[in-house]
Amino acid sequence: MNYFVYVPESYQGDHKIFYTIHGISRNAEEHVEGFISQAERHGTIMVAPLFPEEDFPRYQRLGTSAQLERADMAFEHVLQDVHEWLGIAPAPMRMFGFSGGGQFVHRYAMFYPKRVAKMVLAAPGWYTFPDPDRKYPFGLKSTQDWPQLTFSLGKFLQIPTLVMVGEEDALRDKDLNKAREIDSFQGLNRVERAERWVSANRNLARSYDIAADFRLETVPNASHAYRSYLGHPPFSEQIFDFLFECL
Repeated sequence: MNYFVYVPESYQGDHKIFYTIHGISRNAEEHVEGFISQAERHGTIMVAPLFPEEDFPRYQRLGTSAQLERADMAFEHVLQDVHEWLGIAPAPMRMFGFSGGGQFVHRYAMFYPKRVAKMVLAAPGWYTFPDPDRKYPFGLKSTQDWPQLTFSLGKFLQIPTLVMVGEEDALRDKDLNKAREIDSFQGLNRVERAERWVSANRNLARSYDIAADFRLETVPNASHAYRSYLGHPPFSEQIFDFLFECL
């Protein structure tokens, strides 16, 4: 599995890594190029894996089943390779994902909450809700394809999370999952679905008496195109400021 790495001139050897996960356009290299100025400002190494469609058609869900096409397992090889090459511990991870990449990131955090320090999700099409009664990937209930699933929701809810969605990203475009179950439970567009997912996690955190940090921000003038988000200047800065504040 290929991946891109950018080591900024400003890197101080302090093991700061920014992981960025592409959407279904699989533009991993464009992700790196788009964040170079922020990586230099923060002295942060960037790692951008590339999930080929022929090998990982459902990487957003972490794979087709527990046995086949496990994108999280492939990502594990990338992490190990980066560790051996650069001598940097891969966790705790600060992760960003756009669209399908945002789906991957929050599901990865649900599977491996101890590894993820913070995450930013930009315009995911739909979500896995913290609902033990809905089957994965809609919720957290085990299925024939994903048997014996276990999740530590208490640890997941402690991950500071920023969800960003464009103010013009409310269209039901060709790439949006329009399954009836998703429409009825999560909403009809990316804006509604983001609002409901953030609200669900906040409410669950209150029931667990956890001081959770789930934020929702609107990106002005952004439609569902990666370049339209990058075209809004504060977008990239806000991602890095959130992920690397206090470092």
